[in-house]
Amino acid sequence: MMPLLVLFDIDGTLLRPCGLGRRSLDDTFSELYGHRGVFDGVRFHGRTDPEILGDGLRSVGAPSTDFERVVECYLVRLEEEVRNGPSLTLPGVRDVLLALAARGDVVLGLVTGNVRRGAEIKLTRDHLWSFFPVGAFGDDDADRTHLIRIARERAETERGEGFSDNRVYYIGDTERDTERDTERDVEAARGGGAVAIAVATGSMDADRLAEERPDHLLTSLEGASGLLEVLP
Repeated sequence: MMPLLVLFDIDGTLLRPCGLGRRSLDDTFSELYGHRGVFDGVRFHGRTDPEILGDGLRSVGAPSTDFERVVECYLVRLEEEVRNGPSLTLPGVRDVLLALAARGDVVLGLVTGNVRRGAEIKLTRDHLWSFFPVGAFGDDDADRTHLIRIARERAETERGEGFSDNRVYYIGDTERDTERDTERDVEAARGGGAVAIAVATGSMDADRLAEERPDHLLTSLEGASGLLEVLP
């Protein structure tokens, strides 16, 4: 049986984008630098944590060497936000993951702009972290195409065999950021040698995602059948 690699974005795909990261970073920069509103108007969705943190550090005139200190404080704040907040999991997600995890030919993985520990904090809240034996994160690379390749390499090491391009799928919810001319989910999937599945559960509606010409477009992951039908 040929193996199948199914990679998921997190925010807007698996979890509701509830502003947890923005609030946590705002509190972090207030604590460390005495500045609030540093990230007002800054786009978070579809970007990596290091990109966003870099914007914040430049905004307050802090050196890049502060990065690790900021991340450490941010993760403490994020854990508090997640622990004290409501369930984040989008409808249908758990059913999809249970169905895929039951297949012997499937490896589940993550490709996300979150730093690894941030991803773990968010997904542990509703007991989703254990579904994903592999992943690539914002602290691995700022380029989402590279992250898909990294996740694929890690999955091949985990599985002990390779994946053909038509057996690698990436599921995400963001369009191309034309202002920054940076790749988002659909384009990154293609650059990383993956089949692109766009799901309109984040901040981008189905019409906008359709303009990106994904290989498959889903309105949600509810009912599980929609995603399971497009996977081989």
